Amino acid sequence: MTEADQVRAEYESSLSWRITKPLRTLRRPARVATSPAPAPFTPGHFDSWLEQFHGERLAEIDAACADGGREQLALFRDLDDDLWAMLLTQDYSLYPNIRALLPRVPDASLQTLWNGASGAVLANQSKSFYAKVVDHQRRHGSTPLAEARVLDYGCGWGRLLRFFARDVAPGSLHGCDPVQAILDVCRDSGVPAELTKTEFVPDRLPYDEPFDLAYAFSVFTHLSERAADACLQALHRALRPGGLLVVTVRPPQYLQFDPSMHGALEQLGPEPSRRMTEPHHLFAPHAADELHLQYDGGEMTYGDTVITLAYMREHWAPMFEVVETAVLIGDLYQVMVTLVRC
Repeated sequence: MTEADQVRAEYESSLSWRITKPLRTLRRPARVATSPAPAPFTPGHFDSWLEQFHGERLAEIDAACADGGREQLALFRDLDDDLWAMLLTQDYSLYPNIRALLPRVPDASLQTLWNGASGAVLANQSKSFYAKVVDHQRRHGSTPLAEARVLDYGCGWGRLLRFFARDVAPGSLHGCDPVQAILDVCRDSGVPAELTKTEFVPDRLPYDEPFDLAYAFSVFTHLSERAADACLQALHRALRPGGLLVVTVRPPQYLQFDPSMHGALEQLGPEPSRRMTEPHHLFAPHAADELHLQYDGGEMTYGDTVITLAYMREHWAPMFEVVETAVLIGDLYQVMVTLVRC
């Protein structure tokens, strides 16, 4: 089995791939039936961009990276976010020391399986979220990223962890996920983070020292109310007072986009847009299956979820204060919510 096959096998059993596949297909442009199969990945696509416009600076960094070591990642901190994202794609043949230092990129089929996109398109989506988290930490956090302990909650294969690797000191960047197969991909790719397997519905997170910043991309978009509460409580305990938690949630429009949410939309009555200003945690569970890792004690805790801002302000208030929200133009069905731990 290939790496993608191994991840797919676990993903299909743990994340109801049978249910989510039709929705993911809707989000991708249809392929022309006669189009040829994609060629094997061969780095080099971005060579001309990098050499023409950043060649001198990258040559200096490449020479400084000859000895390797995580501490060399700090050399990339002053680079533009788009240039950093381009380097992380590994889609270039120049600068061999940079390519050796930065994490390897999983096969495009695995990226698409896990995130619905791959390559530069996915890197651009990831960069947008990363840049906003960095900005929110600077404006609302109490600790500079270079001195912070950071957690990616639901890290997958590390598509976001690798962005933060230049900002966070070695040993202070952590990622966790409940799917062991994807953690193995993350580790085997050389993502410079401490990786830990967690539970889908945790009582607590397996960390002794508190974090200054945690983020959860596309986690609370899939959780039942009970599972979301458990995850929030675990994250609250894992963060120091004043620490930041950045999550993504679905916008109200998702109720119309996703057929599985149409029942919840109908329950809101004839004026759903008005009702979306009220506190609601709307959850459409995936089909119950005793073999599913998120079929917890007879309850399906995984599905599709829309949580209103009013709900977060009311029900998450004892633990967190909502301090900022942000849309992502490249990923419209993920909306950022930044919270401060009380």
